Amino acid sequence: MTARGPWAAAFLDAVGGEDTGAAVDALEVAERTIAATAGGCEVTLAAEPVPQRLWVAMWRFARGNGPLEAAAGGREQSEHLEHLLREDWDVALVPETIDRRCSCDGPGACGHVAAVARAVADAVDADPSVFLRWRGCTPERAQSGPALDEEDEPALAPPEDWVAGELPGPHPRRPLPAGTVLRRLGAAGVRVGDRDLADALLAAYEAFGSMPNDAENDSPGSSTSSPSPD
Repeated sequence: MTARGPWAAAFLDAVGGEDTGAAVDALEVAERTIAATAGGCEVTLAAEPVPQRLWVAMWRFARGNGPLEAAAGGREQSEHLEHLLREDWDVALVPETIDRRCSCDGPGACGHVAAVARAVADAVDADPSVFLRWRGCTPERAQSGPALDEEDEPALAPPEDWVAGELPGPHPRRPLPAGTVLRRLGAAGVRVGDRDLADALLAAYEAFGSMPNDAENDSPGSSTSSPSPD
């Protein structure tokens, strides 16, 4: 069995139950509700969709961000998108509470429910937009959404509040050759002209290292007005 994508795997874990391998027919995935038949029973899996204003915020944030935009468009499963929704907007893409019903025994995760969950996971692995449709996270819902509330927009200080502080003075050089860290890390594998990037940076480090350092000239115990006793 091939590895599950993150949304499909998390969905199976959330539904739970032991899959009896029952055949699943008439699978329909709509916003809020998944319906199917399994072993002659009617099964539904339901959860409240992601609030529209939060999906609008996520959709706008993802624009121009390659992998994240692909996930929001339902072209690939993404742990990153799931993490952002949970951490930044306090909503779960994979719902923690799923209403599970089967006509054979009512609520719960019976074998028929687990079989339908497996069929849904297969569908999500084939087409991630299936999962987003169930969660109400579609392009149509994002593009027809209301304007964002102030709490959904990042809070930025006005330009006049951005005041740079004073730059710290130079520190005495460490008793190490210039470019010690570069030498320890080795080649970067990135070419700059005909040289490795590490070699190009090493030349810059050596040039900076040969520049005068006022912190050393003015260090405690030294004097700039009289020669050294030596």
